[in-house]
Amino acid sequence: MTKGKIDSTVNRKKEDEVTTEIVKSLSNSVNPKSTQEIADEINHPWHSVQTRCLRLQINSQVIGFRVGRINLWQIKK
Repeated sequence: MTKGKIDSTVNRKKEDEVTTEIVKSLSNSVNPKSTQEIADEINHPWHSVQTRCLRLQINSQVIGFRVGRINLWQIKK
């Protein structure tokens, strides 16, 4: 039972680090970035970045929109 709590705490910390890296990446950019561009820049899988960006959008921290088949993200100002 304790091991499960420890694992989930480690996962939350890692998730927070990835989210912070995404926000930092978007903050440093003048133009919107695609999910793939962010994933390549921070060296994390596309799906992980996409999930974090969707959460950030739900929390009103980023703006997300689609151009064709590409998801683009930018910091909400």
